[in-house]
Order: sequence, then structure tokens, then C-alpha cells
Amino acid sequence: MPEVISSEQVKFFDEQGYLPPVQVLAPEEVAKYAASLAQCRSDFPEHAKKLKTKAHLLCPWIDEIARHSRILDLYADILGDDILCYSMAMRIKPSDGKVQAGWHQDTAYGGIEPIMIIGALALSECTVKHGCLQVIPGSHKLGTLPHVESDDPTSILARGQFISAEFDKSSAVDLVLKPGEIGLFNAATIHGSGVNTSGEDRVILLVELMPTCVKQRKHRESAMLVRGTDTHGNYDAETGARTLFGEAELAHWSDKVFSRAKNVFADSKLPVSESYGGGTRTDAPAAATAAAK
Repeated sequence: MPEVISSEQVKFFDEQGYLPPVQVLAPEEVAKYAASLAQCRSDFPEHAKKLKTKAHLLCPWIDEIARHSRILDLYADILGDDILCYSMAMRIKPSDGKVQAGWHQDTAYGGIEPIMIIGALALSECTVKHGCLQVIPGSHKLGTLPHVESDDPTSILARGQFISAEFDKSSAVDLVLKPGEIGLFNAATIHGSGVNTSGEDRVILLVELMPTCVKQRKHRESAMLVRGTDTHGNYDAETGARTLFGEAELAHWSDKVFSRAKNVFADSKLPVSESYGGGTRTDAPAAATAAAK
């Protein structure tokens, strides 16, 4: 039996491809993690963009969230007890009325099968005015729709990607979140977000977890075991951060994120972004030799 959510909620997620908000962090935990983020942004501005990909390899406090028992209990209700962390990805949207995310599916640039669950964990208020995430219920059953990339400077996405095919947007649901709440969605679910006009930053941490049985992409990648055992060995092991932006942590992050970039930017005409290690590797794909965005 599920521990955090009901059997009916598990069925809802399976059918609709998303789950309405669940409280997973206490107010004092939100305050602690928000303070840790503020320290990172103040003391290490040169590494701020790196937090958009596999931030658990750079910050011990983010590694702590990846292993949080209530969060893992929630995911286990859907995925089972053997869980890999694929990425912990900070998404900070300024209140500039510009930054947005076009409608997209994360499966478009990575064939993780059978499932990866993305959780939007709020470390701030996340309302419609803040540019909260929106999802299209049931769209995970459509298969992966065609996407195109862009160099749109307002896009928060790695390749400025968006769906180029027509689809029904009339059922879109706003994932409004209070601090400490998490909203889950299938990586194949169509999602996006509008601009932030709230007057304050929108701060969410994407918690990307998957069962250990997931199939590997074309280029071998890495993930971190956070619960249970991994008898499949489809992903190289990762080590969570022990020192904040330590020398070993930065080297480990660079190595693991570069492996991911080879998949995400495999057919891209755009340079590999800084959040994927762009501009730091001499053995990068051709696109990565351009100046990082």
C-alpha cells in the first residue's frame, strides 16, 4: 500500500500524467534550504548556472534533499523502492516579465524508458503570477511530439525548445505551489510555464527520479542511487556533494554533466550551455566549441 498518497492518487498519476501538490518539507526546512541557496548565489556567483543541472553533485544541501525520506516515500508510492536520482535542477525565474518555458516534453531529448518522474519542489511561492508550471493532463499518452530548438534568450530551457505540432491546450492545469510543496509529472507529460510578474523570484527545484530498471540512452550517462539497490547497472554511479563547490565536486560534476550533454545536444546547432559544461571541455561535441550561452 502507498505510504504518502492514496491508491486513488497513484491511479490518477498513471492516467493523467501529473499529481497535484503534496507537502513534503516543513516550514523550517524550506527556510534552511532557501538560506543555503541564498548563500550559494552570494558566495559563488561564478557557479550559479551550474545549479541548473545535477546540482546534487555540487551542493551537500541539495544532495540532502535528494535523499529526503518523505520525498523518497512519495516517489516510491509510484516507482517502487529502487530509485535513482537523475538530476536535481534549480529553476529560478526572475520577476522580469520575460523568462518563460515553451510547451515541451523532456522525453524529446532523452529516451528514458519506462518512466522518469519530475517533481517541482517549491522553495518560494509559486502562483500563476510567479510563472508556475502548467501541465496538459493525459498528454504523456500521446508519445513524444516533434520539437524544434531556438536561441530565444527568454527561454529557461537548455535548447529553447518547444513543440512544433498542434495539440489541445484547453485542458492545461496550473501547478500552483506553496513553499514546501511538490507537484509531480511524468517526463513525457507536456508542460511549460509563463512569465513571472510577481515582484519576487520564483524558486523551484526540479527533483528528477526514476526506477533503477530504466533503459540507457545512446550515450551512457550517470545517476545516483538514493533508495534500494541497483541490479541493472544501466547508469554509471554518482557521488553526492560533500563540500560546497569543492574541487573534487566540480570535477565530478563536469565529468557527469558532459556525458549528459552528449545526449541533450546530440543533434543541436546551438552551443552547449554553461549549465551543461559548455566551453569547459576540449573533447566536447562540435557545437560545444562555440561560446557557451
